[in-house]
Amino acid sequence: MEKLKFSEEKSIQDENEYSIGLIVLKKGDLLCQSHFCNYRKIYINKGIFSEEFLFGIRTNESLKNVRNSEILIIDDLNEANEYLAQNKELLKLAIEKRINMLINMNKKISSKFLRSHEEKIYTAQETKKIFKKIYRYNWNYFKDKFIQNYIFAREKILEKEIEDALDILNKIDLNEIKDSFFKAEIDIWKIYCMFFLDKKKANELFEKIKYKYDFLESLFSFKILKNILKENELEKTYITYFKKGYLIPGNTVLFYEGEEGDWSFLILSGNIYVSRFIENNTEILLNILTEGEIVGEIAVLQSIKRTATVFTKTPLQMILIDSENFENLIEESYLLGKNILKALIYRVDFQKIC
Repeated sequence: MEKLKFSEEKSIQDENEYSIGLIVLKKGDLLCQSHFCNYRKIYINKGIFSEEFLFGIRTNESLKNVRNSEILIIDDLNEANEYLAQNKELLKLAIEKRINMLINMNKKISSKFLRSHEEKIYTAQETKKIFKKIYRYNWNYFKDKFIQNYIFAREKILEKEIEDALDILNKIDLNEIKDSFFKAEIDIWKIYCMFFLDKKKANELFEKIKYKYDFLESLFSFKILKNILKENELEKTYITYFKKGYLIPGNTVLFYEGEEGDWSFLILSGNIYVSRFIENNTEILLNILTEGEIVGEIAVLQSIKRTATVFTKTPLQMILIDSENFENLIEESYLLGKNILKALIYRVDFQKIC
């Protein structure tokens, strides 16, 4: 760990080089710049840079002293992680910076391939129409009543309104749902509710459900339920899922291009397809994302219309992130915050290779 002071204009680090360490601005002004991302901003008295050091890849930003700067360079990986874990406000700043870099980068890349008079902004209804022509079989939609009721019941559980939560879960018609993972998720939360109403019956139901499904150990909700029945303290990962984690059934569209968006999510398990659907019934597959990736991250900072359609063909376990719970989730879990930061940095790094 080293402290450095600068009183004149000086380059501290160049873009696309391996980082000299995690860099913390303690005082003064620093210019942060990324030619690849079209990003340029002067940070005053506070900021964190070269987070690529945490993941052993080349930097996406150059740093230059502007006025009387004092910086802290942490060149030990363990110390860097510990410092960031103890200063989560800097982690939040880093994530916000990376989201803004990603926004600028996406605009830059789009401008290379799309001419303004050829680009068409599709409404959600137009996208839905083309999607249904390509994928003819029935698809779920994130805003479907049975999914929203499941989320509403989970919110009731958080509020400790257990009887109301159980009543909502019981009204979800599992006979109309094809996805066995989602059926198991509903059954698990029913048993969770029952534990607070009738412990003996909850344990009986728990023994039965173990023979009903052969994949329960892969579900975060099941691991939570086991700990609750044994009255064990939950690990941080399970607490995060308990508060804002959900299982979405396979063959579900999470959002369509052209929709308004104010939320994103972190993938815990499953795959996500990111596509654009254009005229002549054409699908342009932009990306396939998996565990550890963040999806729809721009919506955390900017409420804008979705620029692509996102859907899953397999059951999806995810952490829902919106502007209201963003800071709380990071405050509670450094690992979650670090995973979000990593996903954003690797997204930019992947585009460099492409």
